[in-house]
Amino acid sequence: MENQDLSVTQPASSESEQTSPSGVEPSDSPPPGSKLGKPWLWAIIFALILAFTVTIGSVAGYQSGNLVRHENVSDQSKVQIQEQYDLGLQDLEAGNYEVALQRFEYVLAQDPNFPGITEQMAATMQVLYSTATPIPKAPTITATPTRDPRPVEDLFNQALSLISNQDWSKGIDTLISLRKEDLSYQVARVDGLLYIALRNRGVGKILKESNLEGGIYDLALANKFGPLDAEASSAREWARLFIIGLSFWEVHPEQAVYYFSQVAAAAPYLRDASGWTANDRYRAALIQYGGFLAHRDNWCAAQTQYDLAMAIRPDESLLALATQAAEMCSPSTPTPSVTGTTTITPTITNTPPPFITPTPSATQGILPTDTPTATQEAPPTTEVPPTTEAPPITEVPPTETPIPTATTGETPDPPPGDG
Repeated sequence: MENQDLSVTQPASSESEQTSPSGVEPSDSPPPGSKLGKPWLWAIIFALILAFTVTIGSVAGYQSGNLVRHENVSDQSKVQIQEQYDLGLQDLEAGNYEVALQRFEYVLAQDPNFPGITEQMAATMQVLYSTATPIPKAPTITATPTRDPRPVEDLFNQALSLISNQDWSKGIDTLISLRKEDLSYQVARVDGLLYIALRNRGVGKILKESNLEGGIYDLALANKFGPLDAEASSAREWARLFIIGLSFWEVHPEQAVYYFSQVAAAAPYLRDASGWTANDRYRAALIQYGGFLAHRDNWCAAQTQYDLAMAIRPDESLLALATQAAEMCSPSTPTPSVTGTTTITPTITNTPPPFITPTPSATQGILPTDTPTATQEAPPTTEVPPTTEAPPITEVPPTETPIPTATTGETPDPPPGDG
């Protein structure tokens, strides 16, 4: 019993683990059909999945943040545009038309489809260019510079080429696009190019294209970058007077004559969109004013207006109006004709007779006597010196017997009863 083989009592599995029939040691891999597999392979797969998830989350987060940032910038820009628009309305109500116009231009440049911006700009320009009240200089509105300068440089070179070829409109559009990209890029040179382009386009619109309002607007913008030269200032003033004269057309002809007379004297061939020259407008305004005066029987003043219009360009109808006014102003005076019998009434002047010294004469009365005496001829009258007093005249007492008057050379009849 002591020599009993103990190997018989060992488990078969232990014996098989110690040695294999082939003599090769067993491996660590699980037997086929095991559910756990290799642990390091699962770790790699898990790490890849985790990295992929993190990457996708990061990209999604970046895109979301970028979108939010752009939305914030867009919202901020909209707030600034709305703020400038509201301030422009306040300046317009307060009479600060130049400041209001600049704010509206900023809004238009940022958002051309902003509601109401076109109407407000038109209303501001209408008031601004029809008033003679001096307007204070507007403050400068600044914006934030952004973006890459490389496309800005290309825009600047393109604008230089366009302005060199006198393509003013495209050059201005290119410079405005440049300013939207980078407001701080070569400010002085960009301002100078904008001044040149706006100045030349404005003068061309007034003198060549008959676009008076557009020319005034361009020159007003150019004047913000620098003072206008004499030619540009004169063109803007002529256009302004022309537009003011049109506002009085056929309503207040005396005012239309006043404004168009100034334009016709300086720029007689300046035209508006209708094709009428300043000279034509002045002549027509004179005829209107002449008719206005003739209707109120002020023919002499009407004749003056018709004569001025005739000096510009005569025609038959105007000649007839001028002739009628001249005849009514200085009518011919008819010669009076003498009819009937004219009675001449003599005028008697009471002139006192000269003093005559009485002298005795033969025509004195003869007193009746008993014996008739012959009548003697009167002696010749002798001159009595001025110092000799005249003898007194003896009064004859009244008698019932009539006293005959003796006549020289006649003998009175004797009284009855004396034979």
